[in-house]
Amino acid sequence: MSRVFLACLLLLACSALADVFGRPLTAETKPALLQSLTVLTASPLTVGEFKQVRTIKKLNREFVSTGFFAIDRQSGIVWDTHKPFASVFWVGDDAMVQLDPARNTKKTVSVKENPVFAEFSKTIQSVFSGNYGELERNFKIYFEKKGDAFSVGLVPKENAVARVIASIVLEGTKELDKVKITDGDGNPVVYEFSAHGHFQNLESVDGAYRDIAQKFSKLKAK
Repeated sequence: MSRVFLACLLLLACSALADVFGRPLTAETKPALLQSLTVLTASPLTVGEFKQVRTIKKLNREFVSTGFFAIDRQSGIVWDTHKPFASVFWVGDDAMVQLDPARNTKKTVSVKENPVFAEFSKTIQSVFSGNYGELERNFKIYFEKKGDAFSVGLVPKENAVARVIASIVLEGTKELDKVKITDGDGNPVVYEFSAHGHFQNLESVDGAYRDIAQKFSKLKAK
């Protein structure tokens, strides 16, 4: 099969999944959605690399950040940003905690300071913990699947949340590959995930992810 033909198939699949908000979840498609989400919950701890691209329409500019992430089904998410500025955040159920590794200190940050980031992290946590009920309570759900590729569209039910986040789209196959969040002003933030690693707990993490595992442990420590 030629590379050109494969590229065409990929483009067709992407275009088919692009209009997920035209496909509300139904009783017939719900089992396929649950099966797709089950793939993401197979590991208690998922780590990897992320690239964030935030677009500010009024400024006609894009801001790019890169780093590592760690998603624990029970304990939340750690975002270890390396560029353009170093920062480490743990997002739990109702708070964000910032770690200063150099001083070995922690500071609690109100979710009000970054509601988009907090709501997005909470949603991702729900997905990886298999908490479908949380998604169903808080969002109108849309779903499309083409082969192994799936796309899930989420629109907040609460007006207060919708003013902050207009929609979230999750795309993946056997991993969560991409998330697009559109805020209340229509500005998109796109997360691309790669180099996924799966572990049973923080103590079992090895290789390139030891550093973020150690930071996660410090954030969890009282």
